[in-house]
Amino acid sequence: MSTNLENIMTATNLPNGNYLPIDLNLINNPQYKKLSIEAMMLHALYTMRMTCSIYNSQKDGSWLDESGLPYIYFSNEEAATLLRVSERKVTNLKNALIDAGLIQVLRHGLKNYRIYVSNPQAPEKGVVVQLSFKNYTSTKTVVPVEKPAAEKIPELSTVDREAESASTSSQNLLTSTQKRLAKQTTNATRVTSQQPEKSQDQSLIEGLSARYAHLLPQQAFQRFLPFCNGDYQKARWFVDTIFKAKYASTQQYIQAGLPAEAEVLTFEHNDYFKADIGDAIAKAIEQMYRFKTVKNPEGFFFAFMKGFFTEKTRQYLVDHYELTDDLKQTLSCVQLIIQQKNVRQKLEKSEKVIKKVS
Repeated sequence: MSTNLENIMTATNLPNGNYLPIDLNLINNPQYKKLSIEAMMLHALYTMRMTCSIYNSQKDGSWLDESGLPYIYFSNEEAATLLRVSERKVTNLKNALIDAGLIQVLRHGLKNYRIYVSNPQAPEKGVVVQLSFKNYTSTKTVVPVEKPAAEKIPELSTVDREAESASTSSQNLLTSTQKRLAKQTTNATRVTSQQPEKSQDQSLIEGLSARYAHLLPQQAFQRFLPFCNGDYQKARWFVDTIFKAKYASTQQYIQAGLPAEAEVLTFEHNDYFKADIGDAIAKAIEQMYRFKTVKNPEGFFFAFMKGFFTEKTRQYLVDHYELTDDLKQTLSCVQLIIQQKNVRQKLEKSEKVIKKVS
């Protein structure tokens, strides 16, 4: 059998540093078990950039803060492009790394954020790691060693150095058969629940609520779920529209000059969002279903929530930041963007009316 792979890896062209350094402690240490592979990739990007900062600081002292600690600048937009995800996703990944104690983000001025990167901690002694083998790096060229013709198995001659991030203890891992038997034993001893079975939509709605619990308070779900009549797709529409409205509001501030990394734009740091979003949803629902004064409920809900996020962002900026000339200009630009959009919408409505009359 032959392979048609191009540039196939052999003993003569092993990778030599052209890769992202994902520390195996992120996988082996149970402390980081909640981290997704995307979060690990983001940490790897930060680590790569951090090594550049440290290298440059050793040459000319740049990229060191007032305490002499190295830091990096890495925008959410750049990370989103490299990881092929949305900027909102990058924000969630950064928060996961912050919660895990792997990075710290500190404001520097109005528009800049310094990121400090920490090495992952090794697992404690006695912890059964998931990747028990050792990583090796070579300090010399890797070449095959001649073997007797009868054996025909190439062996690598290297000067090996054990990677510090790998576990030093060998582990007795379970075979697939042992794992299957253990699973069967667990299932056999499991007590069957006497509670009535839930419908599929009900289970999906509960999962939706749990998934976004760190962003949307339970009160927000309680406002619109009664109008979903147990329909998961309807509940999903409300959640998606809320985040679409949040994204549209965020883009207004970014266009006006506010950095995409600004904490005021996030659910995690702007507590005005979580505190008041339940009441905002209730007001929108009241107009849509109680008074029935809205001809396009879907469009109305999106516009209403977008206005909510825009106003709460402005309110947070005014309450927590010094009103510098730059900030005043940003707020004025946002207001101008809103006014221009309103004018465009009125013109579009007028054109539709004219077309109908003609």
